[in-house]
Amino acid sequence: MKILRRYCGFELIFPTLMSLLLFTFIFMVGHLVKLADLLVNKGVSLWDVIVMLLLAVPSVFGFILPTSVLASILLTFGGFAQNNEITAMKASGVNIVKVMIPVIAAAFLLSIFSLFLVDQIEPYAQYTLRQMTRQMVVKRPTAYIEAERFIKDFEGYVMWVNKVEGKRLEGIRIYEPQEKGPARTILAEAGEIIPSEDELSLSIKLFNGTSDEPNPDDPSILYKLNFETFTIPNLTLGKASGGKGKKPREMMLDELLYRLKHDKSISQAPKEKRVLRAEINKRIAFAFATFVFAMIGLPAAIITRRGEAVVSFTIAMSIVAIYYVCFAWMRTLAVSGSMPPEISLWLPNIVMVLVSIFLFRRAVY
Repeated sequence: MKILRRYCGFELIFPTLMSLLLFTFIFMVGHLVKLADLLVNKGVSLWDVIVMLLLAVPSVFGFILPTSVLASILLTFGGFAQNNEITAMKASGVNIVKVMIPVIAAAFLLSIFSLFLVDQIEPYAQYTLRQMTRQMVVKRPTAYIEAERFIKDFEGYVMWVNKVEGKRLEGIRIYEPQEKGPARTILAEAGEIIPSEDELSLSIKLFNGTSDEPNPDDPSILYKLNFETFTIPNLTLGKASGGKGKKPREMMLDELLYRLKHDKSISQAPKEKRVLRAEINKRIAFAFATFVFAMIGLPAAIITRRGEAVVSFTIAMSIVAIYYVCFAWMRTLAVSGSMPPEISLWLPNIVMVLVSIFLFRRAVY
């Protein structure tokens, strides 16, 4: 039995490492394209690009690790089944479940590591990346203000620019969504970016345009105001919320729990309270995706009896897609108040484990 367990462990190492490299590239390709554009076309230094790339890795590693473990298990144990090694073990009186126990135990330990990652490393990396991006927008606004695309990076505004030449902008459309009433629209022939002295925000000075202004008698009604110059001050990147300017996803579990219990404003904001509860349960439940994927991957590999890389990766991505879609759906229900977060965000894990038990009975007996 020890020899078989050691054999299975060694067979899993190489596919796991290869899957980690492959899925890291797949999940990071969007970041790589954007950072390459910052380096080549926007004049951002190579060091800043490398730091931003490293800070972006923890945010996707929670997806990469369980997906890689699932793919490697399907590839390895599917190969065992295809080559009749599983059949030979059964014929020799070997209990297949006992062979799988070390794999399941290793997946559980990886889930504990993933919990540490999503609780300690990922929030710090996301917060640091946001602050670094905020400073870059102020110092190098043209790195994020691109021509002929909607710019949604600034708090409270959506912007469109036809042409960008240094700090000068041409053909500007700015939309300011309102909580009650239609969105405010500002149009200008040209504009100029003005960084602030504190390097925490920037302003845009507009020339020759029109602005929608609320009617004093009825704020839901807007009227056109023509201007020669108009300044939008203190544009900041994103909206800071949470303790010490952090968003909920940038806070560690102890910070989330402390805010949930001791922040008096939370009791008067039911939706924000649900968001915090959902974030806490999402972190913990999502960390155990590696364990859940191992549980369902082992019997699925034996039943499918296919050890080819293409087939294994296709099955892995199908399982992953179903799991993450269900997880996102359950989070939406939790935030909307349709279901308690303590139930909804654990349902995908529970359902997957129940399915894995059913598949185990088919694969082993």
